[in-house]
Amino acid sequence: MTLSLRERRRQETARHIQRATLELAMQSGLENVTTEEIAVASGVSARTFFNYFANKEAAAIGHPPNFSEEDKDVLRNGTASLAADLKLLLDKQIASMAEDEELLRMVGRVLRSNEKARGILEGFLMAERREIADCLSHRAINHHTAAALAKTVTDTIGGAIYLWEHDGNMSLGTALDTVWEGLIDASRTLSLPAD
Repeated sequence: MTLSLRERRRQETARHIQRATLELAMQSGLENVTTEEIAVASGVSARTFFNYFANKEAAAIGHPPNFSEEDKDVLRNGTASLAADLKLLLDKQIASMAEDEELLRMVGRVLRSNEKARGILEGFLMAERREIADCLSHRAINHHTAAALAKTVTDTIGGAIYLWEHDGNMSLGTALDTVWEGLIDASRTLSLPAD
C-alpha cells in the first residue's frame, strides 16, 4: 500500500514528536516533561502536538505499527498452515520495529517507568488483539481459540522485544525466532498424550 504525500508527512511529524518526547524523557524522566517543552523541541505548536497525541504518554508510545490489511487478509484466507501465516505476520511486524531500534529502546525505558504509558500501550494491544481475533475467527475452531491465538501474537512480540532488550548480542529477528520456537515446543507439549 502506497501512502499519500500528506499521510507520509503526518507520519513523519508524529514520529518527530515521538522522538522529541522520548529524548526529553531520557534526560529528565517523562513525568518531569511538559507538553509545551515537547512542542518546542519538536518545532510544532502546542495545538499541533494535541492534533497528533492526547498527552505526553501517548506521544512517548507513538503509533505502534499496525498489521497491514494485506497481512490480515492472509490470516483470514491464507492457504498455508496457520502457524506459517502467523509467523509471517510476526516476522513483518518485527522487521518494521527493527527499522528504529534506538526508538524502540527508549519506548521500553518509558514503559518500565511510567504506568500511564503502559496503560496506553495496553489499549493499543487490546485493539490489535480484537482485530487479529476477528481475522482468525475465519480459520480457528471457535472465537475463544481465535482470541487465544491473537493474544499469543501480541505476547510473542512482547516476549521477543523483552529478550532482545536483555540479550545484547541478539537481533530482534533472532529474538522472535527464539520465542516462536518456544511457543511451538509448548504447543507440542500440550498436545502430548498423558503418560
